Amino acid sequence: MDSLQSHILELDRKVERLNQMVERLGSHITAASIHRENRLSHSTGSNSSLLDCERARTELAIEHKDILVDSNSWENSRQNEQQLSPEIQIRRLTAQLTASYNRIAVLEEQLLACRIHSELT
Repeated sequence: MDSLQSHILELDRKVERLNQMVERLGSHITAASIHRENRLSHSTGSNSSLLDCERARTELAIEHKDILVDSNSWENSRQNEQQLSPEIQIRRLTAQLTASYNRIAVLEEQLLACRIHSELT
């Protein structure tokens, strides 16, 4: 049983680290989007439809199918996990870990695309 608990704790730590990485990448993408919007607003003047389209595209890019949205806070979900069996907790944490890795890859691709686009213009 100790092996299962240590495995759960290890997965939990990995999920927490990945969540922090996702938040940092998200803030980088937001900063790049703001920078791009500022450049567009200076270059297009009063052409707000182009800016609206760019904002909508950015918001859609931030939403992703691999993001697991919990209705409760992180602490509340941890309390609820105590009621689940260790095997189910491991499966759930593994799924969150996989989703976090996938989300990080998508965010890195978006950030790279923003950097390439900003270098070209």
